[in-house]
Amino acid sequence: MLSKLITFLVLVTARPLFWLSHLMPRNLRLWVFVGWHGKEGKEVFADNTKYLFLHTAHKHPNIKAVWLARDGNLAEELRKRGYRSYYHQSFRGIWCALRAGMTCIDAYLQPKNFRWSGRTILVQLLHGKGMKKGGYAAAPPRRYDYIFCPSPFVRDMLPQQFVGSASVVVTGYPRNDVLFGDVPGSELHVSLSTKTLLADHRFARRILYAPTFRRGEEGIGLEKLLDLERMSRWLVRHDYLLVLSLHPKYTDQARGIASDNIHFLEDSDIYPLLPAFDALITDYSSLFSDFLLFDRPIVFYSYDLEEYSIKEGLTHSYDLITPGEKVRTSRTLIDALDRALVNNTWKAERERVRELYHTHIDGDASKRITDTLLLDKRIMKTALQG
Repeated sequence: MLSKLITFLVLVTARPLFWLSHLMPRNLRLWVFVGWHGKEGKEVFADNTKYLFLHTAHKHPNIKAVWLARDGNLAEELRKRGYRSYYHQSFRGIWCALRAGMTCIDAYLQPKNFRWSGRTILVQLLHGKGMKKGGYAAAPPRRYDYIFCPSPFVRDMLPQQFVGSASVVVTGYPRNDVLFGDVPGSELHVSLSTKTLLADHRFARRILYAPTFRRGEEGIGLEKLLDLERMSRWLVRHDYLLVLSLHPKYTDQARGIASDNIHFLEDSDIYPLLPAFDALITDYSSLFSDFLLFDRPIVFYSYDLEEYSIKEGLTHSYDLITPGEKVRTSRTLIDALDRALVNNTWKAERERVRELYHTHIDGDASKRITDTLLLDKRIMKTALQG
């Protein structure tokens, strides 16, 4: 009851506080970064804001980069590592939000952050735009100044009510920088147990299953979807490892799943781990577009394609943007994996779709973004004055 009352008060006061926050002078050398990953008060340090924050902190000492954490423990952990970070509802966190000349997010601007965002330059890095029509369909509570995306194809998928008058720039996703080389600080909030397992030479192949979140569904029937008993026998026979990466809302039901060849990834940034996988199983998740950068097999397990297409909508024909075998049952899934790990039938299609989703195939997305932001006339004027 108390949490509902607090949520109600935040929503009611958000707009008045937003207008009052316009009165605060902004420091254009103070940039704050806000993540979204996690649940129940526990935040995972991950996604595009993580990597832009790390790049800014390491490469631009003249910029004061601050991570506004939704979890006080994360803020403390980052400070111990030498980074600036404060709990977003602490006095220091609110003060930084009110004074920030730049605010960077990679999901929606939440009411708790919106209320202090009056005159800040608002940067949207996107959580990903793969094929879902519903993603970013709503207009933001205030306009974005910049939206950064990986290609013109992705840019054109963004709804106009979401884009508004923002400057949309093709740079790539900061989180993909770690796929091409080391990013200092990227090891933070990466599962050590999973990293160790992926390096185990017992396994001939490593496969990732990453289904998307389904709005309105509290669970996902893994036993039925994967036929875990049969899948486990197949994995053992070939010395393969299967890693399950589920949406935070589904993680509780996977904790009981354990075997030598099936592993559950919990509370981790997945991107530093991606290079270790030989193949991906997914459905409608934008993760497939990141995995295209490796030119490795993808199997699309779209067991509810008709239902999902009606409920969520797809931006394009499913066959047009899914460069891999499509399957609908657990039995055909294993057969498709057998073929995918031996044959390279879909290579040309992967290259075609990769060109749609990625203009830049390198590890310099964060650099392109900070280069763009530092050329903003408001920031350049401050630099000249300072």
